[in-house]
Amino acid sequence: MTSKQHQPERDQRHTRRRLPSECASTPCREMEQPACAARPDHPVMAEILDTLARTMSNNDIGKQRRLVEFKDGCRYGQFGKTKAYELIAQQRIRAYKMGGKTMIDLDSVDEFHTSLPRVESRAS
Repeated sequence: MTSKQHQPERDQRHTRRRLPSECASTPCREMEQPACAARPDHPVMAEILDTLARTMSNNDIGKQRRLVEFKDGCRYGQFGKTKAYELIAQQRIRAYKMGGKTMIDLDSVDEFHTSLPRVESRAS
């Protein structure tokens, strides 16, 4: 059984914030990684972000896929599921299977929208 003396120390130890110097040496119990590693101002994260910025060109950034679930892709494209399946079959938009879910590439939906013909107004 713990004595009353140790109880406040234990509570204080679990609620206080870690200093950056403690993050590198003391892993978080929940995540098994440093407590502040997810903060962008953390030295390790800053180094990772800097390396990514140096290695990725502007062209590589645009190649990252924006995939969303099927219903969200339909909502984004402003069409129903039947039309979405038609567009996928015609290869006008791209879709991928991830497990049992169909994921729609939002960039392909944007390309589809830009390929649509413009409506010309009639002069009166």
